[in-house]
Amino acid sequence: MYKREFENLFNNNNLPKTMLFYGECNYQNNYYADKIIQIWSQVDDEKMLLHYDEYNYTVAKNHLSQSSLFGGQNIVIVKTDKVIPKKELDVLVEICEKSDNSYFLYQYFGESNKAKNLAKSFKKNFVRFFKPNLSEALTLLHVKAKEVNLNINGYTLQHLYLLHLEDLSLCVNEFEKLSLLNREIQAVDIDRLVYGLGSVGLDQFVEKLLKKEDIKESFSTLNQSGGGDEIRIINSTQNYLSQLLLFHMYIKIHGTFDARAILGYPLPPQIAKQRADQSIRIDLNNYKNILEHLAKTELKLKKMKNIDKNSLLLSSLIKLQSYL
Repeated sequence: MYKREFENLFNNNNLPKTMLFYGECNYQNNYYADKIIQIWSQVDDEKMLLHYDEYNYTVAKNHLSQSSLFGGQNIVIVKTDKVIPKKELDVLVEICEKSDNSYFLYQYFGESNKAKNLAKSFKKNFVRFFKPNLSEALTLLHVKAKEVNLNINGYTLQHLYLLHLEDLSLCVNEFEKLSLLNREIQAVDIDRLVYGLGSVGLDQFVEKLLKKEDIKESFSTLNQSGGGDEIRIINSTQNYLSQLLLFHMYIKIHGTFDARAILGYPLPPQIAKQRADQSIRIDLNNYKNILEHLAKTELKLKKMKNIDKNSLLLSSLIKLQSYL
């Protein structure tokens, strides 16, 4: 179903008993999962959360099939980037359809093209969360800010969102810290607090990377501060380079830059000029080499097992600097 249709069911408290969430926006996947679980569950309900490799078909099936000890609901939430076999999904969904007290939520964080077959088991009860445009992203942040009683205006939210390279989860992680000010948050507060505690932002890290500076210390700080895991770091780097490529091509054609025309939304003037200056410094052929290198590294990080992903990513990023 479309997201709007899901939201109508959600707002009217008319949700199905089985749901599949997937797509390109992990924040929305987790946000709506939390909301749907709150609607499904009561105090005495038996909830089972299976993270990533914890999924076990027999365990999930038995939990959904059992009679609740306290007369409540049996709820299974599977949160993984692995594909569950269709035969298993069909059984889990069927149990919920036949039982009055069984609920099943499958949060799939793998490749979206693999979710098409998964969706067949859920009939119409699935939602794909696409990467939101700027307006949608700011609306999501406004909603979350209101939930946690954070007083922050639209411009400041946009400033935070762009500084975090359009990562909703990172933005929301800052809300608790910002709420300690107990007043309306301004853009200057973002500059002072988000980067003023010794941690490094992903955009700042990528800037150092592109300047061919020593990134080892920044990389270590980024990991220690919880600013990003390996996949998030490499995806942010890919996103940043893709933006620069768009700036580069636009400037070559038009002789100037226009962030709104290039990206579909405006950037603060100083950031737009910085992106334009950075983009022209990289040769067009080097963009190809860099993006191919990042794609190969991402594939290794996702496919290879029993490796030190942290070291692999760092060595790959250092090698990337040789293309600049």
